[in-house]
Amino acid sequence: MRKRMAKALAACIPLLLLPMLLSGCWERKELNELAFVLGLGLDKAEDGYKVSMQVVIPSSITSQSAGGSGGSGVPVVLYSFKVKTIYESLRKFNLFAPRSPYMGHIRVLVVGEELARDGLAETLDVMKRSREPRMDFYVMVARKTTAEKVLKVLTPLDRLPANKLFNSLDKSYQISSKTVVVTLDDFIEDLLYEGRNPVLTGVELDGDPEAGGEKANVERTDPNARLNYKSVAIFRKDKLIGWMDDSVTVGYNYVIDNVTKNTGYFKDKNGSLVVMEALTTTTKRKVKIIDGKPHIFLSVEALCNVEEIEGPDKIDTEGKIHELELKTQERIVERMEGAVKNITENYNVDSFGFGQSVYRKSPKAWYELQEQENYLANLPIHYKATVTINRIGTIDNSFVDEIKE
Repeated sequence: MRKRMAKALAACIPLLLLPMLLSGCWERKELNELAFVLGLGLDKAEDGYKVSMQVVIPSSITSQSAGGSGGSGVPVVLYSFKVKTIYESLRKFNLFAPRSPYMGHIRVLVVGEELARDGLAETLDVMKRSREPRMDFYVMVARKTTAEKVLKVLTPLDRLPANKLFNSLDKSYQISSKTVVVTLDDFIEDLLYEGRNPVLTGVELDGDPEAGGEKANVERTDPNARLNYKSVAIFRKDKLIGWMDDSVTVGYNYVIDNVTKNTGYFKDKNGSLVVMEALTTTTKRKVKIIDGKPHIFLSVEALCNVEEIEGPDKIDTEGKIHELELKTQERIVERMEGAVKNITENYNVDSFGFGQSVYRKSPKAWYELQEQENYLANLPIHYKATVTINRIGTIDNSFVDEIKE
């Protein structure tokens, strides 16, 4: 009897589990019910926030993917709301649009400079708390303007402005080292770590934002409005306190081992202008406790090419190439020293994570270091650069001296 009951029960179990596989997704939404938000802008308002959502128009993308010109109208629409809380804007969206906003494909989060100076920690809570957005989008600050105006501008080379902002930042930091790439997770982690303060790239608007939102902006060889990355925002905790210029940003990126490629120039002893490009760089950081005091040692290894020489110099000897290597090493060290000095003296914040490095080496040394009023000014930092020139181009010497009268 017991064996029969056990067999019957064993036969019933698969039948009971089968409906669970056929239940489908209880939370599903059809594509024609969703509005895909590619760019999100946050600005300060009188009583709360002004939230801007750059939403893609599906018909324009469908036409483009089908081999057409991408539709006759603009590819995106911008919705802006003044709300008390960020989450409220997601509910207010449906008072204006027939679809529900979907945040899973956000490419960029743009924060207005005024809001950034007031502090971002509480503002970003809803983005981190929500399970819908993926945390791989880039965060940036609208410099000298608002996030709404930045997201209004249509761009010619990439029909979707949010994609343009994402791709431009992704390329610029790799090629020029004059920007930084920071995701929302990176920004929040820097807020939580001891001995490190976050930074964000700034985006500026050149021209008329109203004209930039018209289709004619992408039909001109010289658009009425352009978006470009300029300067990097320096934060003390979650509040913006200042900006790095291009030179400081390059030095900053060398210090934190964030240089992929970089181009710079200098004049040698003969007065020739030499342009060098760093192809690969690695910055190693070590912390040593000497006489009970932490010291930071930064060592850069760079592989470079000679890209241009304006002057009478000849580089057909090993001695001359070695001279250029030494000069490039000096230039890299100058960039790093200048960046540390600039940020330390002007803002007194640890954007480089020196305190974090000391903490990892010796928590005791870090706590003693914190007791100093301005530990950055008194923290010994040692710089070193090793440069190897890989190529000098297809010619050894310039043809300028050989030009006949």
